[in-house]
Amino acid sequence: MSAATTKAGQGKRETCDLLIVHGCVLTMDAKRTVYRDGAVAISGRRIAAVGPTSEIEKAWTAHRRIDAKGAAVHPGFIDGHYHAGLHLSRGSITDNPNPPKDEGGGGPGVFTRWINAITDEDEYASALMVCTEMVLNGFTGFVDAATSFSPDLVAEAAEAVGIRASVTDCMLWDLVGGEPMAAEISRAPCDLARSRREMGGQLWRNGDENALVRGHVAVYGLGSATEELMREAKTLADREGTVFHQHQSLMASDADYDRKRFGKPAMVHFAEKGLIGPNSVFTHMNALVPEEVDAVAASGMAVVWHPGNFMYYAISQTSRSAFPELHRRGTSVALGTDIAKTWVVGDLGIIAYLVSREWGDYLPSETILEMFTLGGARAMGMEKHLGSLEAGKRADLVIRSTELPDAQPNVNVVRQLVLVSRTKGVDTVICNGDTVVRGGRLVRLDEGEIYALARASAIQTAERAGMRPSRSWPEIG
Repeated sequence: MSAATTKAGQGKRETCDLLIVHGCVLTMDAKRTVYRDGAVAISGRRIAAVGPTSEIEKAWTAHRRIDAKGAAVHPGFIDGHYHAGLHLSRGSITDNPNPPKDEGGGGPGVFTRWINAITDEDEYASALMVCTEMVLNGFTGFVDAATSFSPDLVAEAAEAVGIRASVTDCMLWDLVGGEPMAAEISRAPCDLARSRREMGGQLWRNGDENALVRGHVAVYGLGSATEELMREAKTLADREGTVFHQHQSLMASDADYDRKRFGKPAMVHFAEKGLIGPNSVFTHMNALVPEEVDAVAASGMAVVWHPGNFMYYAISQTSRSAFPELHRRGTSVALGTDIAKTWVVGDLGIIAYLVSREWGDYLPSETILEMFTLGGARAMGMEKHLGSLEAGKRADLVIRSTELPDAQPNVNVVRQLVLVSRTKGVDTVICNGDTVVRGGRLVRLDEGEIYALARASAIQTAERAGMRPSRSWPEIG
């Protein structure tokens, strides 16, 4: 019997701040309950009750009421890995996999020039822009991916928009090995002493349980951290009760580097040395051999998948994606956009579906929704508070509009949402109990001002980096 039914039976009505009624509520609870005519009661920062509209309305009265009119109501999506300070590189860095040198070269290393050209002002503009894109596309949080020179500014941008973030220290590394960029970033030298000094610098944020922005522990990874540095990071995360992130096995080349230095596949070595566990969250993991899949599944760790990069860098030519299998074996999988090169935040669901089909595998739309919500919450280290719509959890949710062609015929609500509508139709976003998007527009900030700031920053950064956007056609004016 639900709490709503109990209260109704006693003839009492509780008062809440907000009541959302007549929505198709995708709870993402343990049973994955869907209320086709459902309601959510919100008190303060938390969800007070979830259930059928008929029950919730009998049990609760509210200061404010929203009629969802049959639209999907779901937990806010959470991006498990995003380089917030690099968002504005989109368009300036070419999409040509084999570009001429004057366009910056190809591969992940092309971002080195951009990183070295970024100022604090650019980092804030970039973070503000991606937070805006995220929330307008149905995301209520993200994990910053350890390349922000000023994590405080990323935090400030997230708070200004009104969404969650988990921030960390910038590019902690002490080995120039699998990741050549470790020797090339002047503001983040490859040095054990610096890494030790800065590690855990954002964990003070976790003292306030109501804060939108938290801190986590991270080293950069991809063969740029010694076992000593990894152990110190994992030990700190264990002690502080937070998650430990790093990039790992993006491509066959860095996986091969780790195999040579350890004498065995990296994830097997990490498991044997106690460097991975339930609080470990590794991103990319594209180049895994079967023994590593076994080690990851047995460790209880979480992983973040970027199927876009898997296709963008043609990794599928050398490696089969292990993520569908990892999910089936119980590993928590989140989706992480990394850098929105040729996609927007929210496109990874359909890309993940197609990547799995390329290998003759299948990821149901329900699984992809789990990755966007429950997996994202786990990647942030907040699975007890986020990822589902249940009484006691934080009030982070999205109301979609059905008044658009991409939302028709809406016979299968989850499939329509995840694979067809995707980023479209976001009408209302509530984060931490506060309405931050209403009618598809930001509540707290002027979107036009954010866009103007972003354009100016992108142009200036590209000039400092010596990059010129490639254009095949003549442009006048």
